[in-house]
Amino acid sequence: MIPVRDTSVARGFAPLTAALILCNLAMFIQEIRLGEQIFHMFSASPADLSGYLIRGTPGFFGIHGSIVASGFIHTGYVHLIGNLIFLSVFGPPVEKTMGRLRFALFYLAALCISFYVHAVINPLSSIPVVGASGAIAAIMGAYLILNPTGRILTIIPLILMLEVIEVPSLIFVLIWFTLQGIQGFMSVHTNSPVAWFSHIGGFLMGLISGIQFRMSR
Repeated sequence: MIPVRDTSVARGFAPLTAALILCNLAMFIQEIRLGEQIFHMFSASPADLSGYLIRGTPGFFGIHGSIVASGFIHTGYVHLIGNLIFLSVFGPPVEKTMGRLRFALFYLAALCISFYVHAVINPLSSIPVVGASGAIAAIMGAYLILNPTGRILTIIPLILMLEVIEVPSLIFVLIWFTLQGIQGFMSVHTNSPVAWFSHIGGFLMGLISGIQFRMSR
């Protein structure tokens, strides 16, 4: 399923979401220019976090700076475009509900927490965790709480054609999360290059944040 837009909320410009999209695009341009060197410069792996916890290096700000930077690195065009599509659909409604400052802090926290969850499951993995997927999963979790009756215009690829329909956000997000969970548990004890538990952890963090936000209003 490919989301196109949220048809249940008023459309409008979401500056922080737009800025995040531009930052991801700018980083990808640097990836094209520098090649694999960029992974050595900015990315972080669970083994790096374990090393920080054991040895205290490269320091709190060093490791967390790398974790945040990793959230803007992608492994290719498909990875980047897929993440930006989901961010452009689910980001604006959450940003408008939370407000820009709270949304910015939420996004940064989601990058870190989703990384931590993956690192807990795979503490010795030296594979860099890259991409905005964990933070976007958190946005989807928050969206589900903040806009549970939303409807997502969705492209559904069929065998010989594409179907475009409106899908209730509850169904869309729960199907997405179920697929993440299945693939995550299938990847346990394997050397999967995809950080499925980062998606799961981010989504759960988003649910909790959405509930806390609604209770505080």
